[in-house]
Order: sequence, then structure tokens, then C-alpha cells
Amino acid sequence: MPVARADGHSIALTALLEAWSQKGLWTHAFVACGQLGVDKPGFSRLFSPDGRDIFDLASLTKAIVTTPLAFELLRRGDWVADRPFRESPLVKKHPGHFADVPSTMMELVPRHLLRHESGLPPWRNFYVECGSSRRGLMEAMTGILKEPRLQNPAYSDVGFLALGILLERSYQSDIASIFYRLCKDPKWFSPGSQQGERRLVFGVDLTPDETTNRAVTSGFCRVRQRQLIGEVYDENAWALGGQCPHAGLFGTGEDVVSWLRALAASPVGSAMLRAQAAEIREGNNESLLGWRQGADPVAAAFGGGKSMGHLGFTGTAFWVTPATHQEKPDRYAVILTNRTVSGRINPAIKDFRRECLELLWQAA
Repeated sequence: MPVARADGHSIALTALLEAWSQKGLWTHAFVACGQLGVDKPGFSRLFSPDGRDIFDLASLTKAIVTTPLAFELLRRGDWVADRPFRESPLVKKHPGHFADVPSTMMELVPRHLLRHESGLPPWRNFYVECGSSRRGLMEAMTGILKEPRLQNPAYSDVGFLALGILLERSYQSDIASIFYRLCKDPKWFSPGSQQGERRLVFGVDLTPDETTNRAVTSGFCRVRQRQLIGEVYDENAWALGGQCPHAGLFGTGEDVVSWLRALAASPVGSAMLRAQAAEIREGNNESLLGWRQGADPVAAAFGGGKSMGHLGFTGTAFWVTPATHQEKPDRYAVILTNRTVSGRINPAIKDFRRECLELLWQAA
């Protein structure tokens, strides 16, 4: 019977969460799966001994915040995907908005940054080099852009920080304000979706009550010498004020599910999903347009290598199957944890994700 099969998956998923909590990989977790067009998830469970439910989403910020903002500029024709930023219509119309941007940065190409194909290095400790200054970030970025580029594509926080500078100059606003406005746009998020309530917010915009009573700790930071609660784990994002294109977003599991469903139900959001699906390639884990292809041995457990989504360093992830998926179209899986409480690097997160995604795929 279908009901019995669904109950069996729920029992197995609940048991999995109990087992991994006892291993100490994380103290809090949320997992869910379902069909994008259906209101109620097939399975949803918050594992929280103290009721806290707001997680540091880490690099999901790239997929949830920065990718849609870039896609909107490409959609409007303000940027050109395969041409350097200096050739963008918006730059030609408002050159003064970009007057202080390094010329080397204006040579970057939107598609290359979104697909992590710019040749920029994966990471730099900007929190040491430039502190909280956007000006300092640009100066440090100038030095990096003068260095020889990497020969092979590399997932790059540096590239997304450059993308963020260009986004803020293009919109003439900070990235958080741009994102909050986009969430109220019915072209992007279906009417009645709750996105206008700003459920997904940058950590610095959490209310005192949310920080004190609902935010989940992401562990001890050696740089800041304190436990992090409602404060972004990534040191660069913290140093730059907590509102960044690569990290800084916080939310509950239900918030992420709501965002995915509202995106898929809207005209522009669904177009972005189709654009991501069009980038999926055979046999490897290439980047999409700001998202990732779930083709590695862990993510492939949900969608057989044909899903699209993103991972976050704190132990977060979401995956969505395209509408063209042969077996289970328009399915989603969301996993949020605070796995950084068990150490900055803990390979066990891969085992947990794989086991969890296997069960979520069966339940979706």
C-alpha cells in the first residue's frame, strides 16, 4: 500500500537522524523531500533537542541569493552572459556606477563566474587582507586578478565575491536589500508564497529573539574565539559585514522548501530552473549557472546524477530534479545541519548525506 511505503520511509529516515545525532556529527538537523508542485512534503523532520530551527545556510547563499540576482540582469539584457562586464549595456549606460571597479574585474565574464570557470582561485583569507572594507576587498581582488589564472575550472568563493561587487554596482544597492526586493517580485516568486515576509534573511538581519532563541550554533570559531550563534561561520563573510554573495544567509528548513516551491511556481523562477537544467552535462559534476550538478557519488543518490542544487560548508544542501527527469521530475530534497560543531573538516558528512539522500529519493 502507498501509505505503508511512505510510513516505512519516514521510520527509516527518523531512525537515520537518531543514529547520526548519537555519532555527534551534528546537534541539529532538518531533512525534507517532496514534489515542487505539491504543498505538503513527502517527508519533513526537524531534529532539534531544544527547538532551535534557524540554520547558517553557508554557500546556499550563492544559489538562493546571488544566482537569481545575476540571472535577472541577464534576463533584462543589462548583462551579456558571454561578454566581459565592460561590454554590458548597463555599464555603457551608467559608466559612473563602475568607475572605481578595477579594470581587470571588468574583463571578467558573467557566465565564467557563475560556472566557476574564470580561473580565479578557490579561496583567499580576505578577512586578514582587507577587514570589513569593500574598498579593501576590491584592492585585494586587483592583486589576484593580476596573477596567472588557473588552467582548470575551480569552485571559487573569490569569483562569487567579484560577482557580488559587480551586482552591487549594477543594482546600486547592497546585496541584501536587492535580494529582499526580489523576494517580493511576483515574476520571481509565485503570489501568496510568503517570500515577501523575508523568511530567508542574512544573519545580521535576524531579530534579537531569533538569534537568542532560534538560531542553531555552528560551532566554535578560533578566529573570533567564541561560539557562533546567528553569526555567519565563514570568516570572509563575517569580516565583510555578514551580507555577502557567497555566504551569510540564514533560514529554517521550511523556509528553504518554501523558497524552492515559490521559485518553481513563478514565470521567471521556473525559467531559471530550465536554464540550470540546460547546463547539465553527462558524466561529471560540472557547475551550472550558479548552481551545481548533483553528479558526484553522494549527490547522485538523489536523481541519479541529474539533479541540480548546491552544498553549504556548515552541512547544508538542496537538490532538485528538472521537469525533464525521466524517473521523478520536479522533486526536491533539503538537508540542513550544523555539522561544523564536530570540527571544521569532518568527512563523515558525506556518508550522512549519501545515506539520507538515498532514503529521501525513495520517499520523494
